[in-house]
Amino acid sequence: MQTSEQGIKMIIAFEGIEEKAYKCPSGVWTIGVGHTGKVDGSPINAGMHITQEKAMQLLRQDLAHFEEYINAEPYAKMLRQHQFDALVSFIFNVGRAAFHSSTMRRKLCSGADNDSVATEFGRWIYGKKGMLPGLVRRRKIEAEMFLGTYSKEVKQ
Repeated sequence: MQTSEQGIKMIIAFEGIEEKAYKCPSGVWTIGVGHTGKVDGSPINAGMHITQEKAMQLLRQDLAHFEEYINAEPYAKMLRQHQFDALVSFIFNVGRAAFHSSTMRRKLCSGADNDSVATEFGRWIYGKKGMLPGLVRRRKIEAEMFLGTYSKEVKQ
Protein backbone atom coordinates (compact mmCIF):
# COMPACT_ATOMS: atom_id res chain seq x y z
CA MET A 1 0.00 0.00 0.00
CA GLN A 2 1.11 3.58 -0.60
CA THR A 3 0.02 6.88 0.88
CA SER A 4 -2.91 8.32 -1.06
CA GLU A 5 -3.02 11.87 -2.41
CA GLN A 6 -5.42 12.73 0.46
CA GLY A 7 -2.86 11.37 2.95
CA ILE A 8 -0.05 13.37 1.33
CA LYS A 9 -2.16 16.52 1.42
CA MET A 10 -2.84 15.95 5.12
CA ILE A 11 0.86 15.57 5.92
CA ILE A 12 1.72 18.71 3.94
CA ALA A 13 -1.10 20.63 5.64
CA PHE A 14 0.33 19.78 9.06
CA GLU A 15 4.04 19.93 8.29
CA GLY A 16 4.08 22.79 5.78
CA ILE A 17 6.67 23.15 3.03
CA GLU A 18 9.80 25.06 3.94
CA GLU A 19 12.36 25.82 1.24
CA LYS A 20 14.81 27.22 3.81
CA ALA A 21 16.32 25.09 6.58
CA TYR A 22 15.05 25.73 10.11
CA LYS A 23 15.28 24.15 13.54
CA CYS A 24 12.06 22.44 14.59
CA PRO A 25 10.74 22.81 18.17
CA SER A 26 12.90 19.82 19.14
CA GLY A 27 16.01 21.60 17.85
CA VAL A 28 16.50 19.37 14.79
CA TRP A 29 17.48 20.90 11.45
CA THR A 30 14.54 20.44 9.09
CA ILE A 31 13.69 21.39 5.50
CA GLY A 32 10.98 20.72 2.94
CA VAL A 33 8.04 18.77 4.37
CA GLY A 34 9.44 17.81 7.76
CA HIS A 35 12.58 16.27 6.25
CA THR A 36 15.41 15.79 8.75
CA GLY A 37 17.78 13.52 6.82
CA LYS A 38 20.48 14.47 4.37
CA VAL A 39 19.80 16.38 1.17
CA ASP A 40 21.84 15.11 -1.75
CA GLY A 41 24.35 13.66 0.70
CA SER A 42 24.72 16.80 2.82
CA PRO A 43 23.37 17.31 6.33
CA ILE A 44 20.75 20.03 6.66
CA ASN A 45 22.30 23.24 7.97
CA ALA A 46 21.66 26.94 8.41
CA GLY A 47 21.35 28.66 5.06
CA MET A 48 20.37 25.55 3.08
CA HIS A 49 17.67 26.17 0.47
CA ILE A 50 15.75 23.75 -1.72
CA THR A 51 13.03 24.08 -4.36
CA GLN A 52 9.39 23.02 -3.97
CA GLU A 53 10.14 20.20 -6.40
CA LYS A 54 13.02 18.98 -4.24
CA ALA A 55 10.80 19.19 -1.16
CA MET A 56 8.25 16.92 -2.84
CA GLN A 57 10.98 14.50 -3.94
CA LEU A 58 12.29 14.30 -0.36
CA LEU A 59 8.75 13.81 0.96
CA ARG A 60 8.13 10.88 -1.39
CA GLN A 61 11.45 9.32 -0.34
CA ASP A 62 10.57 9.77 3.34
CA LEU A 63 7.07 8.36 2.83
CA ALA A 64 8.49 5.28 1.11
CA HIS A 65 10.37 4.38 4.32
CA PHE A 66 7.21 4.66 6.43
CA GLU A 67 5.11 2.80 3.87
CA GLU A 68 7.65 -0.04 3.76
CA TYR A 69 7.66 -0.20 7.55
CA ILE A 70 3.86 -0.35 7.85
CA ASN A 71 3.51 -2.82 4.97
CA ALA A 72 5.86 -5.20 6.81
CA GLU A 73 3.75 -5.13 9.98
CA PRO A 74 1.53 -8.12 10.84
CA TYR A 75 -1.67 -6.02 10.77
CA ALA A 76 -0.90 -4.36 7.39
CA LYS A 77 -3.16 -6.58 5.28
CA MET A 78 -6.14 -5.61 7.44
CA LEU A 79 -5.72 -1.86 6.89
CA ARG A 80 -7.96 0.16 4.64
CA GLN A 81 -6.50 3.11 2.72
CA HIS A 82 -7.74 5.76 5.17
CA GLN A 83 -6.22 3.83 8.09
CA PHE A 84 -2.92 3.44 6.29
CA ASP A 85 -2.84 7.19 5.55
CA ALA A 86 -3.57 8.05 9.18
CA LEU A 87 -0.78 5.78 10.38
CA VAL A 88 1.71 7.17 7.87
CA SER A 89 0.91 10.72 9.01
CA PHE A 90 1.23 9.71 12.65
CA ILE A 91 4.51 7.80 12.26
CA PHE A 92 5.91 10.55 10.02
CA ASN A 93 5.39 12.91 12.96
CA VAL A 94 6.37 10.81 15.98
CA GLY A 95 8.99 8.57 14.34
CA ARG A 96 9.27 4.84 13.81
CA ALA A 97 11.02 4.11 17.11
CA ALA A 98 8.33 5.83 19.20
CA PHE A 99 5.55 4.12 17.26
CA HIS A 100 7.24 0.72 17.40
CA SER A 101 7.14 0.67 21.20
CA SER A 102 3.68 2.31 21.45
CA THR A 103 0.44 0.98 22.85
CA MET A 104 -1.13 1.88 19.50
CA ARG A 105 1.10 -0.60 17.69
CA ARG A 106 0.47 -3.26 20.34
CA LYS A 107 -3.26 -2.79 19.85
CA LEU A 108 -2.94 -3.02 16.07
CA CYS A 109 -0.85 -6.19 16.35
CA SER A 110 -3.32 -7.79 18.76
CA GLY A 111 -6.30 -7.09 16.51
CA ALA A 112 -7.96 -4.55 18.80
CA ASP A 113 -11.06 -2.82 17.48
CA ASN A 114 -10.67 0.40 15.50
CA ASP A 115 -12.16 2.61 18.23
CA SER A 116 -9.60 1.32 20.71
CA VAL A 117 -6.74 2.01 18.30
CA ALA A 118 -8.12 5.47 17.42
CA THR A 119 -8.12 6.57 21.07
CA GLU A 120 -4.35 6.16 21.10
CA PHE A 121 -3.82 9.08 18.69
CA GLY A 122 -5.02 11.49 21.38
CA ARG A 123 -2.25 10.45 23.76
CA TRP A 124 0.42 11.97 21.50
CA ILE A 125 -0.32 15.69 21.94
CA TYR A 126 2.59 16.81 24.09
CA GLY A 127 5.86 18.54 23.31
CA LYS A 128 8.72 19.45 25.60
CA LYS A 129 6.71 22.37 27.00
CA GLY A 130 3.37 20.59 27.45
CA MET A 131 0.27 20.15 25.34
CA LEU A 132 0.53 21.60 21.83
CA PRO A 133 -2.71 22.83 20.18
CA GLY A 134 -1.37 21.94 16.72
CA LEU A 135 -0.83 18.34 17.82
CA VAL A 136 -4.29 18.20 19.39
CA ARG A 137 -5.79 19.18 16.02
CA ARG A 138 -3.54 16.83 14.06
CA ARG A 139 -4.29 13.83 16.28
CA LYS A 140 -8.03 14.51 16.14
CA ILE A 141 -7.94 14.50 12.35
CA GLU A 142 -5.65 11.44 12.21
CA ALA A 143 -8.02 9.54 14.53
CA GLU A 144 -11.03 10.56 12.44
CA MET A 145 -9.20 9.53 9.28
CA PHE A 146 -8.28 6.19 10.86
CA LEU A 147 -11.95 5.60 11.70
CA GLY A 148 -13.08 6.72 8.26
CA THR A 149 -15.16 9.55 9.69
CA TYR A 150 -13.08 12.47 8.43
CA SER A 151 -14.94 13.86 5.45
CA LYS A 152 -13.40 17.27 4.84
CA GLU A 153 -10.85 17.85 2.11
CA VAL A 154 -7.47 18.59 3.65
CA LYS A 155 -6.11 21.85 2.29
CA GLN A 156 -2.43 22.40 1.67
